[in-house]
Amino acid sequence: MSIQYKVVRYELGGNPPDEYIVGFHIENSDNGQMAYHDAKLPLVSGVDKTQSEICNLAFSGAYDKIINISGKLVSQPTIVGAQYIPNM
Repeated sequence: MSIQYKVVRYELGGNPPDEYIVGFHIENSDNGQMAYHDAKLPLVSGVDKTQSEICNLAFSGAYDKIINISGKLVSQPTIVGAQYIPNM
């Protein structure tokens, strides 16, 4: 099983801004299954933190949800990427 995570969104949310929104692209590279999850972190939690630290905090805060999504990517069979031989 090879699950990979990429940060594909990093922005402030709210008006006025009151949270960080960090979007994670989740992919099982073994079967090509993909998903996306937005993790939110209160703005005050990011004071004096680097972008990397904020991403880690957001991931940690959404850990249970992200792991649940990752598990579904492992268990879902897919035909995408498989060789197809027509049966005519």
